[in-house]
Amino acid sequence: MISNNRGFTLIEILMVVVLIGIVAVVVTPNFIDFSDEAKSAVTQEKLVVIKYAIMGDPKLVSSGALKSSGYFSHMGSLPSTLNDLVVQGVQTTYDPFTKLGWRGPYLDNTSADWNLDGWKTAIIYSQVGRTITSCGEDGLCGNGDDIQISF
Repeated sequence: MISNNRGFTLIEILMVVVLIGIVAVVVTPNFIDFSDEAKSAVTQEKLVVIKYAIMGDPKLVSSGALKSSGYFSHMGSLPSTLNDLVVQGVQTTYDPFTKLGWRGPYLDNTSADWNLDGWKTAIIYSQVGRTITSCGEDGLCGNGDDIQISF
């Protein structure tokens, strides 16, 4: 007599469930770490872009002249807040004869999160300390996971 049972045994089903569980346990932490690494990389790049908006990009030089001048080159001083990089406000308008004055916006502020890090917390700018800081994943500054750029 020939048997035509076309199904899976309970042991086969349990083996598949256990295998899927093992794969999930191994892959999930790696995915979470990748997400934090990506947020850290995005934040690092955003801080560099803000630094270049303030000081200019030293890599963009042509015929000995800086081709990407920042706020500092145009205004002769550092911005008092990050908002000075995107809104002229009361700052003097650029004068082509003196080559001084606000010639912004120096940052793309079309996105609502232009001044937020990868974890959606505000980037901290210090004019006196000449630093741009993200408080990191936990949102608390000064505990080791901060990302900071000096200029």
